Amino acid sequence: MKEKTARIIRIITIPPIEAMVMLLILYGFRKTEFGNAKNLLVVITFLTIIPLCAYPISSIIKKKGDTRESQRNMAFIFNFAAYLLAMLTGYYMGYSPMLQWILNDYFLSVLVLTIVNKGFKIRASGHACSCTLPYLFLSYYFGGYVAGICVLFYLVELWASVELKRHTRKEFFLGSIVACLVFMIRP
Repeated sequence: MKEKTARIIRIITIPPIEAMVMLLILYGFRKTEFGNAKNLLVVITFLTIIPLCAYPISSIIKKKGDTRESQRNMAFIFNFAAYLLAMLTGYYMGYSPMLQWILNDYFLSVLVLTIVNKGFKIRASGHACSCTLPYLFLSYYFGGYVAGICVLFYLVELWASVELKRHTRKEFFLGSIVACLVFMIRP
């Protein structure tokens, strides 16, 4: 029962979906700071749709003996490309400071994670980083009880990741620390 619950939690909290939920909430409640609907659709494409494509594509090109690590690598590649294009598009299109901050942080987070994971060979959770960013932005813009809800969701995701042995607590916290450090950088 615990494993099944953990699997369900991991499925419904995949980072691209959390990014989309964050974007929709910010657009719905802070539209004047966020920008227009066209910007929303473009950003959802870069932060949700393209990163989601990594999962089926990694399954299609999966070679015999491939592991979860190859899926993880594919996610890093897709996220890096999508987040870079999102950030550059934001600058080119003149997105609002709120939206550009979000895009910059997504790109910087995947850049730092890539350096930490591939360069220093320290495994920091991309899932943790990508779930922490929306929680930080929602807490920043709404505060109070929203921050409490975000902490609760974070703890549930931590539990599910450790329960399924996808990450250790250390890996999860390292990914979260990357998100927190990047979040403190404002455009």
